[in-house]
Amino acid sequence: MKRISLILVLFFSAIMLFHACENYVTDIDPLIDAVEDARLNNESQLNFVIKGVKTQYSEVIDALSCLSGDLSDELLYDSNLKGASFPSFQEIDLGEIQLDNTSVQGLYNNLGEMRFFADDLVRRTNSITVTDDALKNSALFTGKFFGGMARFFYAAYFGLNPDQGGGIIDDGPFIPSADMYDLAIDKFKEALTYANDYDTRLTNTLIARTYLYKGDYNSAATYADAGLVNGDAPFQSLHSVDADNYWWGFAGAGRVQLGVDFRFHDYIVADPNEANRIKIVETPALNPATIPVYYRQDMYPEQSSPINTATWQENNLMKAELTLRGAGSGNALDLVNEVRTSHGLANLAAVDLDVIYTERDKELFTTGARLPDERRFNKWHLPAGAWMFLPITQDERNNNPNID
Repeated sequence: MKRISLILVLFFSAIMLFHACENYVTDIDPLIDAVEDARLNNESQLNFVIKGVKTQYSEVIDALSCLSGDLSDELLYDSNLKGASFPSFQEIDLGEIQLDNTSVQGLYNNLGEMRFFADDLVRRTNSITVTDDALKNSALFTGKFFGGMARFFYAAYFGLNPDQGGGIIDDGPFIPSADMYDLAIDKFKEALTYANDYDTRLTNTLIARTYLYKGDYNSAATYADAGLVNGDAPFQSLHSVDADNYWWGFAGAGRVQLGVDFRFHDYIVADPNEANRIKIVETPALNPATIPVYYRQDMYPEQSSPINTATWQENNLMKAELTLRGAGSGNALDLVNEVRTSHGLANLAAVDLDVIYTERDKELFTTGARLPDERRFNKWHLPAGAWMFLPITQDERNNNPNID
């Protein structure tokens, strides 16, 4: 699938070149190694563009969840890990991130492309005649849903300053996280107009998550109540062997630049059944005399392993948390135990916000939730002044006249 995103990048690059040259060179044959933009303005090409948006999402979420795990206390970088050699990962791990960090730069560029492709899919669909109503709805849902996801990612994971989250759209001014969350919610709500039953529940879960991260607990509870339920399939990003799952390539079987925090092994020692949802394996040290063994994630054992990016279990944990915060009406203990039962874990006898924090740590391992959770629960692990977000990159700052 990731070949599609490469094709899309090529054709958008070709469009820019074409427009720059069209006044000077007109008597040429059509391009044969890239898709001209005008040729996509056709109902027969909509499925191709829809797949491109979804593939670009997969390009983003694997790197985003991994790098945010590096900045959080979920993952660790240690030069004693056999395979660790990237200073960009070490900067992120320490929260001392340079604005030209190459790992962040690649992610930031991919996120910008995802946002553009999603928004452009909506524009394109509305600019052509589409006789297949189901196809049109699919295109509009996809564009608006992933446009919402892109804005959510900016709000939750990127920042202008170490403790100031938010993002930028189309070389515009900086948009703080609270306002960017609102833009995400607007897109998600627009997507609901075109959603089927499952997509409606999925989108409600994403709206609930966005309100939760924003701190609007009453609104979050309303949408979580209409979100994913036990029996719903997880929403996944898909990967291919042609463009590896980032976790596999940098924090897994491909290469171990990043290990997992030792507490995940401790969770399993305390309750071996936790291995049903926390999948880790030992990974060697360069100098065993210093630290004899490390652990790496095994949630994504293959290059093409999909990532669960929204599940009914997460929705349950949100509902439980919101109830404890006085906004929900469910039974927090029952909601948490339903999640644990799905993994063959024993029921808990009581639950509070500290338990929720730990259950989310286990349940949402390697999904990107830990970084915003550390901030939300006021349990930040790095010294004052460290980056709490991935920085808006130096290239963006240099090229955007609205950013000092």
